[in-house]
Amino acid sequence: MPAMTYRTEPPVPADIITYRLGSKLVYVRPADDYEQALDYAQKEFPDELAELERSRISFHISAKMNGHSQSVRISASAWPAAVARLLRGEVIDVCVRPPLAIDSDSKYAAPPQYLEVPQSHYSVSVPSSPLRRSPSPSLSTHSEKTKRSWFGRG
Repeated sequence: MPAMTYRTEPPVPADIITYRLGSKLVYVRPADDYEQALDYAQKEFPDELAELERSRISFHISAKMNGHSQSVRISASAWPAAVARLLRGEVIDVCVRPPLAIDSDSKYAAPPQYLEVPQSHYSVSVPSSPLRRSPSPSLSTHSEKTKRSWFGRG
């Protein structure tokens, strides 16, 4: 029976990987960091990415989870570790996020504007001094004899 051998040293980092954008494929050297990966993507896919905001470009790899293949986005902070695990020629999908749509249905829409009231149609007058109440006529007609107080008759 042949002896089982196990790899004890870490895998050799890939010297070339594949960027895929739609149906287009290109071999690239693995980028050292996320910003360099964006540079490579924009350089290798100029028609699609050169004029695009970098924040709209993202990178994804296919990973097995619970026996199913799942697309996983690579964050900027995870870039070095994620790329270090890739095998030679492995595919990184380059994805483009849709632009932020700012419309009335968007949570980023501007608040509604107030209507301006034309001054020529309406005039508002503000009194220069507060209104004064005149005393109640019923109080002035009562005689001193019928006046009551909280402490008995006054």
